[in-house]
Amino acid sequence: MAASMRGARLSVLLGALAVASLAFGSALPAAAAELTIAQEVRIGQREHPGVVQRFGGEYMDAKVGQYVADIGKRLIATLPERAYDYIFTVLDFGDPYAFAMPGGYIYITRQMLLVANSEAELAAVLAHEISHLAQRHANQRSLLQDQLPGAPVSALADTWNQFNQEQELDADAVSIRMLADAGYDPMAQARFLAAIGEHVQLAQRAGEPRPRNPNTHPSIAERLRRATQAAQAVERARAGGGALADALAAGYLPAAASDGPKWTIGREPFLGMIDGLVYGRRPAEGMVIGNTYVDTFNRYTFTLPPGFHFSRTRPTSISAEGPHGASMLFDMQQLRSVQTESLAAYLRRSVISTFELEHVEEQTVADMQAAFGRATAIGQDGVPAQVLFATIRVNPTTYFRFRFFLPGPLSAEMAERMLEAPVSLRRLPAAEVASIQPMRLRVLTAEPGTGIEALAAQMRMLDHPLDWLRMLNHLDAAAGVAPGDKVKVVVH
Repeated sequence: MAASMRGARLSVLLGALAVASLAFGSALPAAAAELTIAQEVRIGQREHPGVVQRFGGEYMDAKVGQYVADIGKRLIATLPERAYDYIFTVLDFGDPYAFAMPGGYIYITRQMLLVANSEAELAAVLAHEISHLAQRHANQRSLLQDQLPGAPVSALADTWNQFNQEQELDADAVSIRMLADAGYDPMAQARFLAAIGEHVQLAQRAGEPRPRNPNTHPSIAERLRRATQAAQAVERARAGGGALADALAAGYLPAAASDGPKWTIGREPFLGMIDGLVYGRRPAEGMVIGNTYVDTFNRYTFTLPPGFHFSRTRPTSISAEGPHGASMLFDMQQLRSVQTESLAAYLRRSVISTFELEHVEEQTVADMQAAFGRATAIGQDGVPAQVLFATIRVNPTTYFRFRFFLPGPLSAEMAERMLEAPVSLRRLPAAEVASIQPMRLRVLTAEPGTGIEALAAQMRMLDHPLDWLRMLNHLDAAAGVAPGDKVKVVVH
């Protein structure tokens, strides 16, 4: 069974799939007055090392970093004035984020690069973040924070959310004009937002959690509607050969045409740049391969039972969904001291507050001590359900724990199927850890007779591979591929 698309995870940091900027408030003084440019620069310098470390470090590919920086410079050249020396960093992180920090720091993860489908779409993401900084939105949020204390909580939330939504829409509008001034297709922002909307839907279908605070951002549909209108207005205004003075002065000359400027889209060079980039999480971050989970940092792996698929993955906490409402939870528990009690006694004690175990037995799993138990519970609909437990002692102070919830009567066959996951758990030897490679994005050229289904078959490590293939390549449901087309696929 294919695994969930963890790389599409939604995040509290950025709202709807990290198109918009990181909330600046965490980096600002608690009761800040208007910040000077110098203060913003100092904040950015102070926070930058921690941000890079938190998001996996810098992606160590000079070609990719230079490509992003060159696009950023092309966009910045259109600004009437520059308060900062803008610094662009590509982060080696397996989830799709883009955000900015005060002082001119702009970040984009390698995974966000892979959602885009052209240089113009990447430029749209960067232009949005540049717009936040150029308009000093962080400073405006800081001033608003000073004015909010003392108001009712509900009023605070409504005011803050409305303010943030207005800033996001404003950044979209300004970024579209910035794209046009730099010679990029102004419709690229709308195209990228449409891809993000599909990304969100696929991620939620795979069981990924919704954003914890989505109200700080307008809906993708609203942003898409406004971005389309703004791009159409820019195109009408520039029809007939608009000057694009800032871009021309910077040396970026769109191809001339009698009916107006020809915008840069840049699909071919962009695809050449992202070909071979690491896709999703690295094995040390916890990676799904098919229906198997691999964590080379903690050095363990296990496989889901037939019919289950991962819905949420963290290195120490994993959940999965199965047929007919069945579910699985897995976690790691680190104890402060070595336990002298038996593993069966530990299992009974660890679940006693919620369940009364009806049967417990000890076994051995991959040369590790294990205890298995079961209990009866009442589901939300009042129907009895069965709960299976498995605890495996990895070392004297580390325990791996599984819990399966199964609505309805538990057949012997179903119980045996559920226990395939804990029984499959094993420690990874050093030689195997070294051999496990991450997934990568590859750009293929469609051959005559190659259909979209055959290309999607190469991505079977993902849930709904055909849907992901269409999203990555911005193909609608009826679209196919023609010989010679460049197509993004994920391979392992």
